[in-house]
Amino acid sequence: MSIASRLVRPDLKSLQPVDLAGAPIPGTIRLDANENPYEPLAGGPTINRYPEPQPATLRARMADLYGCAPEQLWVTRGSDDAIDLLCRAFLRPGEDRIVVVEPTFSAYGQFASIQGAQVNAARLTEDFEFDEQAVLDVCKDGIAPKLLFLCTPNNPTATPVDPEAVRRIAEALPDTLVIADEAYGEFSKFPSLAPEVENNLLVLRTLSKAFGLAGARIGCVIGDPDILGWLARVSPPYPLPMPSIEAALKVLAPERMPVHLERIERLLADRAALATKLRDADEVQELYQGGNFLFLEVANPEDLARRLYAAGVKVRFRPKAAPGGVRITIGTESENSALLSVFGIAQDRPQGRRAAVTRDTGETAIVVEVDLDATEPKRRIDTGIGFYDHMLDQIAGHGGFGLTLACTGDRHIDGHHSIEDVALALGEALDTALGDRKGIGRFGFALPMDETSAEVLIDLSGRPFSKFEGNFRDEKVGDFPTQMTPHVFRSLADSMRAAIHVKVEGENDHHKVEACFKAFGRALRQGLAIGGGSVPSTKGVL
Repeated sequence: MSIASRLVRPDLKSLQPVDLAGAPIPGTIRLDANENPYEPLAGGPTINRYPEPQPATLRARMADLYGCAPEQLWVTRGSDDAIDLLCRAFLRPGEDRIVVVEPTFSAYGQFASIQGAQVNAARLTEDFEFDEQAVLDVCKDGIAPKLLFLCTPNNPTATPVDPEAVRRIAEALPDTLVIADEAYGEFSKFPSLAPEVENNLLVLRTLSKAFGLAGARIGCVIGDPDILGWLARVSPPYPLPMPSIEAALKVLAPERMPVHLERIERLLADRAALATKLRDADEVQELYQGGNFLFLEVANPEDLARRLYAAGVKVRFRPKAAPGGVRITIGTESENSALLSVFGIAQDRPQGRRAAVTRDTGETAIVVEVDLDATEPKRRIDTGIGFYDHMLDQIAGHGGFGLTLACTGDRHIDGHHSIEDVALALGEALDTALGDRKGIGRFGFALPMDETSAEVLIDLSGRPFSKFEGNFRDEKVGDFPTQMTPHVFRSLADSMRAAIHVKVEGENDHHKVEACFKAFGRALRQGLAIGGGSVPSTKGVL
């Protein structure tokens, strides 16, 4: 008998799977779900139809992301929903129990209590370290708990749990479902247990944290398909809204992944920097970091709460975890600065100029993020057009700014759409990052390259204009059509609202194209540079 059959509530064994209309089949007339056939007057054109109970495409994409098989993954409304389904399927009122490791996420105990089950707790050590033996002692004191929740890294204390410890615990408790809640797994130093779920080991994941979809409510439980089958029986019909499904698929598109990785790296760096500064604050007695947050113990939480409230900064006080416990989420640079000011910590550098842009059309899907003030600019570029990638890298490298850019497009037809749309998206990101343009250098550059000379004059004035002087004999340089070179600069001028004049002369088309992009990068370096605090115009406005 499988562990699912042994542990599921006996009164559910006669419960039949939910009878639903199922996913729409292309080419069929759908008259099986009592839906309104007309396009809705709000939202997207598909929300008049019920969504798939388990959207196959999203399920497969999330399985790829977490390294498991699709049949091992059940998509839920955030990982909170997964916790609730586990409690509903396996806990009998007044008979079963769960074990948690306090202080921890309150939803475990909340959903178990709603189900009428007992909640027992082991505790972290005084220094908030994980105590494997203490957990086993509580689990073996009495009837075997149906569920054991291990949050790793733990919320709110940031405590990591070594995957090897989780494996040992799962092996020692064969009559307990051991659930590793990896809601903050992308920020952990440990690898995920998702690729090795089997028997009584399960993993929870969410798109709310690292992927920024808290409002869409998309998570999952990963485990044995027999266990997931019982979760399906207690799940409400059609639990996932169509807009949430579409948002999740868009966020997990391949061209988005480089930006997610860069943002995770940035959050980890900002977390470390924030921790270093807050440790110097006299009122901070202890500090722990993990996930996308910090956990502090402060001397006078009431006074801190008053100052935070006055500054309009919200954090989570956790007195049950520690008398002066405070959990602080890592925010944007300006948000972190606002927090530090409450602690009396001044910032020693101006706010960074960053922007992220997504551009989706019928031909292309593009994401681009720029950081004009990165101290160590990183560049990740993938348009599928090798020489174009190299040219964009030249712009960012010579421009001195960080650039993450990815594009999927209809290159099987032609590279035209990808090249032009990427330029438009890059220009929009640069325009957004420039903000009010105060203090910028504003103007241009010229560059020789072997027998070629390229002159690029720019004016970051907020007024678009493009002029290109030069011609090319060869049809392509690598996989890049030379005729697209003027189009790139025109698209950049339009979307970044700049005057761009390009003039190129020479014999070698490879050199000529490359010189244009390099010179543009050098022109941008001058134009983007901060040289003062005022708008660079005698009018006082651009």
